[in-house]
Amino acid sequence: MPELPEVETVRRILEPLIQGKTIEKVRLIRPKNCETNPSVFPHDLVNKTFLGISRIGKYLAFHLSGDLVIVSHLRMEGKYFLKSVKDPLDKFDLCSYDFTDGSCLRYNDQRKFGVFGLYQEKDYLATSAMAELGKEPYTLSAQELCDGLQKKKSETIKEGLLDQTLIAGLGNIYDNEVLFACGINPKTPAKDLDVFQCDQILTEAKRILNEALEAGGSTIKSYHPQEGVDGEMQNELLVYGKENTACPKCGMPLRKIFIGGRGTVYCPHCQPYKGHPFILAVTGPIHAGKSTVAGYYEQKGYRRIDADKIVSELYQKSKVLRHVQSLLGKDAVKEGVLDRGYVTSILSQKPKLKAKLEAYIHPLVLEETKKRIEGYHEGDKIVLDVPLLFGSGLDELADCIILVLSKDQNRAERLSLEGKDPVKGLKLNQGWPIARAKTLASLIIENDGSISDLEKKLDNVKYL
Repeated sequence: MPELPEVETVRRILEPLIQGKTIEKVRLIRPKNCETNPSVFPHDLVNKTFLGISRIGKYLAFHLSGDLVIVSHLRMEGKYFLKSVKDPLDKFDLCSYDFTDGSCLRYNDQRKFGVFGLYQEKDYLATSAMAELGKEPYTLSAQELCDGLQKKKSETIKEGLLDQTLIAGLGNIYDNEVLFACGINPKTPAKDLDVFQCDQILTEAKRILNEALEAGGSTIKSYHPQEGVDGEMQNELLVYGKENTACPKCGMPLRKIFIGGRGTVYCPHCQPYKGHPFILAVTGPIHAGKSTVAGYYEQKGYRRIDADKIVSELYQKSKVLRHVQSLLGKDAVKEGVLDRGYVTSILSQKPKLKAKLEAYIHPLVLEETKKRIEGYHEGDKIVLDVPLLFGSGLDELADCIILVLSKDQNRAERLSLEGKDPVKGLKLNQGWPIARAKTLASLIIENDGSISDLEKKLDNVKYL
């Protein structure tokens, strides 16, 4: 979604193009996007002249003669194009302002999320959606920001900075950049920030926004300030969109998590989560060597939490066993004990039952893991040994993820050495999400040599 720099860039480009042009006709192609009365919107604009464009936050305000104002929000992919009235309508054009000189201003929106409406000049700031906007970083004081964050009892600082009623203009891209510049972890509770940190946030926000304005904004996905023109700020972004690449300050892989449904990138080293331990997660398919890697970090002082052990403990609870029986049949439990051989056999044959069992077990493992993590403090290091990291929710707890991979032949040999059936073992694990894991892992370790070779690779990872 275009943020303050992108919207301001659009304003600067668009204003001289339409200033002084008089509307002869309005074609409202999709009335649903008009926030005010769509039946009168086209008629009230006839013979009105564009005088100028202003901006507040992410909103554009088109000022016209007759003391009228069109308030517009581009949302995800809204764009304005100056064309000839003779040009055919694009399938994503939602409104066309046809001018007396034969040109027209088209509002085009592929996702159709953008909105616009017509208001009176005297009170549009109070009657349009602009009335709900907070101050921009340029005018908001550190104390005002701090007071606003104090009211957010359950939100993170990342969510707090996305609240346009508190601070207008910042969005997901520049929030990532600002928090990185300040060294503040995005998971930090908003209410925990003090005035000094709020002043730091505003200082960095103004600096980064000014840089973005000079660069014409960031061209991310489909945003372009003008047809055939790209913004250049994306070339200066330090963290946004750069997950799993080296931090420009310390070299540790940048981590991407989701906060409030928004992708959030941060550096676990440069933006430590105050009061909380550092969490390393190790995962991989069956017998790739993940437990060997987790054990190596345990020897180096990490506190180990083994998801398989947690699962084993859960399978000793009568409530869990009853649920397993309801899914897999009575033979899944014998004399109050899980029959692992029977369960493995059933799950290898019926992937849908396996998915149902995992959907039940994963939340229980996540809850128990969180409880154990709560027993550790800032300065502690934890290694999570988790075979099914992705899809369980445990990946969102990690600051760094190591994916351990090994060839099928080597994994089969390791299964055989433990007296296990390699065919059944690999078959049960054939749905393991390797492709997805590769895109989400901070580091990928190939484990097809000796244990000594594996340890040398781990010793080369200097940031852990």
